[in-house]
Amino acid sequence: MNRKYSVCLGVAGLTIALAAPASGQQAAPGNMNILIICGDENGTYAKCTSLDDRSLELHLRLNLGQQVTMMPDDTAEADMRAAADAADLIIIPESVNSGSVGTKLIAASSPLINMEAFLQDEFQFVDPEGQSVDPGSPEGGAGGTVEEPTGAVDVGHFGAIPGETDIVIVDPSHALAAGLSGRVTVYTLPAEINWAVNDVLAPGVQSVAALPDYPEAQSIYFILPGGTLFDGSPSPNLRISLFTENNNDLGTYHRMTDDGHRLFDAALNWALTHGSGM
Repeated sequence: MNRKYSVCLGVAGLTIALAAPASGQQAAPGNMNILIICGDENGTYAKCTSLDDRSLELHLRLNLGQQVTMMPDDTAEADMRAAADAADLIIIPESVNSGSVGTKLIAASSPLINMEAFLQDEFQFVDPEGQSVDPGSPEGGAGGTVEEPTGAVDVGHFGAIPGETDIVIVDPSHALAAGLSGRVTVYTLPAEINWAVNDVLAPGVQSVAALPDYPEAQSIYFILPGGTLFDGSPSPNLRISLFTENNNDLGTYHRMTDDGHRLFDAALNWALTHGSGM
């Protein structure tokens, strides 16, 4: 994220609650090479050492049996691109600074899971000229829209919305839905969820979940390899955008429900088993 606030945090222990794959969901093979691009949570931690980043690494390595490399977001473009192309999967958590990652990975060939709301434009998920909000709402108050806001709430085309606990599955048949349907509680406490509105999404985007109060705002979506990006070019890889937003504090994994973890693991499994196409 590009937030400039920080949160002081002391934690004595670390527990990771994880869910088994949904019934009928294909489990990802083990011993795959996963690259995590990680940052400092806007100065809250040393790079790649936040609770969320370490929890993610432990989950992938210990629970799922994967090989994991953690790379700081300010790594030189050539080195980051080489590592990305050699990986079986790239994961970008919210700990990164979007400006540090920038366009370094836009031509990467490996499948990618993005959880940084403000890289949606660099990856051509959305119109790069769209208005981002950090955090903010897809509407400007009761009855408002991006084009005609009626309230004091920040408005925009993509970003992270605060105070949310739920998403709504709009395509329960897809593997990214993890066998869930309807309204799903993903956080145990209200927190931020990443989103982008339909009007600015690339032609190749396929949505799996949206915000409950804003059905025009998608919170889980993807573009297949060869799918049309916003600029009209074909995507060189599978790109998945997830709802998970860290808030620079305890992090996504520590406040997610069992269903939230199911959705997260479903994205990992699907990316590793379908990253080269359908």
